[in-house]
Parts: sequence; structure tokens; C-alpha cells
Amino acid sequence: MSTKNQSQHAKLNFSDCMGMAIGQIIGSGVMVLTGIVIGLTGHGTPLAYILGALLAITTCIPFIILTSTIPASGAGYTYVKRLLGDKASFMYIGMFVLSQVLIATFAKGFASYFCSIFPGFNEAAVAMAALILCTLVNMVGLKSTARVQKLMVGCLLLSLLLFIVFGLPKVDWSTLKMSTANIMPNGPKSFLTGVALLSFACGGAKFIAENGDDIENPASTIPKAIFASTSLVAVFYAFIGIVASGVLPIETVAYENLTQVAQEIFPTWLYIFFVFGGAMFALLTTLNGTLSWVTRGLEAAAREGWLPESWAKENKNGVPVIILGVFFVMGALPIVTGMDLTLISNMGVGTDMLTEFMVLLACWKLPDVLPEEYKKSAFYMKKGTLHALLIVIGILMIGTSYVNLSDLTVPAAIACGIYVLALFIYTQLRYKHVLADRSGAK
Repeated sequence: MSTKNQSQHAKLNFSDCMGMAIGQIIGSGVMVLTGIVIGLTGHGTPLAYILGALLAITTCIPFIILTSTIPASGAGYTYVKRLLGDKASFMYIGMFVLSQVLIATFAKGFASYFCSIFPGFNEAAVAMAALILCTLVNMVGLKSTARVQKLMVGCLLLSLLLFIVFGLPKVDWSTLKMSTANIMPNGPKSFLTGVALLSFACGGAKFIAENGDDIENPASTIPKAIFASTSLVAVFYAFIGIVASGVLPIETVAYENLTQVAQEIFPTWLYIFFVFGGAMFALLTTLNGTLSWVTRGLEAAAREGWLPESWAKENKNGVPVIILGVFFVMGALPIVTGMDLTLISNMGVGTDMLTEFMVLLACWKLPDVLPEEYKKSAFYMKKGTLHALLIVIGILMIGTSYVNLSDLTVPAAIACGIYVLALFIYTQLRYKHVLADRSGAK
């Protein structure tokens, strides 16, 4: 089902989707979280990356099933609306908007690497410049965004490949033995925490489903792109984990970014290329890719009366400029106010997991609400089998959510609670307007 009229602009093929998905996955996670996970798991980081990728794909299954059944732009919002109801859909999109404070982490991460090469620049100014640049690129349309994304992804993958090729010969392989003491030096809980963090680093491919109406043969293309891109990146990540944790002593690289290892394995000129083509492009592709799809759900909500309909107006390139501006503001506010990066991440990831769980609940109701469409899905299975699978995935989501939210500060938790309460009240009040608009349209 489409949430808007069939677009006249060029659509994305499988290659475009792969570029967008890989760029979405490889971002702040590998460049920022690798050192943190080394601190938690020691030489267990490569294994944590593999398990993190498996967890990311597993929690993506509800999205894949729904996409193969009813591909649509604004996918998460549309699925929750059709299967859980109008009010649930706006609660979903409202919490989703809050989760996009994560946009700031991509811009701020880019700025931190940039300033490691050019220390004379102000990090906040560089972060804002990166956010503005990617917003402008997305104004010219999705197809143009995909072209830029594929170019940056090419440089990014080359940089990571060079990191692996130059790093593997310098790895002390004796430090990577598979023993409990070696891969879980801080105990099982720390290792599982590392896996949960890296599932976030390996996630992101599912968000290409948000552009369902703008993709060629979406029921087939989207699931294939999700599986292929996540699997490809997981292989890269595992080797990066080996190099990152096996070249220098753990105490040197724990809780640090990849620049120390890069300085050790690269000549100076190649180190600079790695920081530009690897670290900064990783963060820039995530920022660019996020802005390409993040508007779709809120655009659908505006068209249905939850927000002023003028917000959903698209420019000649098919871009809802006002709504893109909303997410620009969501990314800009933490930058200009100097919010702590850890606080931003905890708030964003924790809220995102709530929206993930709502998509799972929508998938649970799929066989009952849309039985004929579901039977035609490439991922059709008996209702009992589907529900059993979703129970397992739901448990994994709750466990991952606990890991993410357990470090949230009390003031941040209170702020999130107030936001959700205000969102709930607005949803109840605005629903009358939505119904009135719907009756008037008839």
C-alpha cells in the first residue's frame, strides 16, 4: 500500500539500495563503538561483531516480513497504522522523532575526526556544516542522494579494506585465542553489553524500507538488500575488530577510536586518507542516508491530518522540505546546546527500541488483519510459527532495550517520560481532527 501518489521521479534499484544500506550501517558505530566494546570484551570484539550482526538481522525480521507483504513509504508508520490503529501510529512516529536526536551523533562524530586532522577548527561549527551539507544534498532528491551515497561508500569500503590489509600482518594472533578469559575478561554481562552495542552498529539497513514507494520491485529488493548489506558489513566489521584489538595492547586501545591503530599500521599519507575516506565518510554516509528516509513517516502523518498538511508538500524533486527541516532541527539542537554524546545515544537508542517493538506488534497482527496479502508474502509461514518467532525476537528486543536504557540518567528518563505523556495527550486531542478530516474527504 502506498501512502502517497505514485512518484514520477527516478526509482532506486538494488545497487542504489545496497549503497544506501551500507552507508546507513557503516557509521558512528564502527568508528566510535569499537573502542568501547574492546574495553568491555577485550579480544572478544570480533566475535561480538558477528553476534551483533546476527542480532541486528534477527530484530529486523518483522520489518522484512511486513515489507515483503505491503511495501510502502514511511514503512514503520504505515505498518503500525494499518495493523494497530491510527492513535498507535502517531505514538509510533512521535517516539520515532525523539529517537532522531541520534542525527546529532553522526554530525558530532564526523567533526571529532575532522578536528583530529585540523585541530584549529571548532567541532560544533564543523558538525553544523556537515548537517547543513547533507540536508542540502537531500533537498535535490533521493536519486541524487543515492549517487552521492554510492560514491562515499566506495571510498569508505576502500579505506576499511586498507585498514584490514595493512593491519592483519601486524596482528598478534596469540592474543585472539577463543577462551572465556580472553573474550569475556570482564564477565558475560559485559560481553553481552558489547554485543548489544554492536547490534546497533550493525543495524540500519532496514530503514531503506522507509522509501518503499521509491524502490523498484520493493517486496523483493528490500529484503535482499537488508540481508546482503548487513552480511557484507559484518564480515568487514569482524576483520576490523581483529585488527583493532590485536595490533596494540588492549589497555592502549580500550575506549578509544580507531585512529591510534591506524597511526600504527599506516604511513602518514595513508593514515590521512583513512581518516577522511574511512572515519569521516562513515559518519557522513550515515548522516546523509538517514536524512534520505527519515521524513517519510512524518510526511504520511501530515497527509492524514496529524500535522498541518502543508508540511507534507514536496518540492519538484519529491522532497518534503518542511519535514526535512524538522529533522534538521532535531540534529541541530543537541549540537548548538552542547549535549553530551553519551546522553544523546542512550536517549536515541532507547526510544528507537520502543518503536521497534511497536513494529513487532504490528507484524503479530498481520495474519489476522491482512490474511490474503500475508499469504502472498515471500516470507509466509503459519500463524503459530510466526508468533513463536516474534516472541523470541521480542525477548531479544527487550533485553537489548534494557542494556541501552540502564545507563540513562534520571533527568533524561524524566524528560523522556514527559515527552511521551505530552505525545499521548496530543494524540488523544488531535484524533478528533483526523476523524473530521477523514469524514470531510468522503
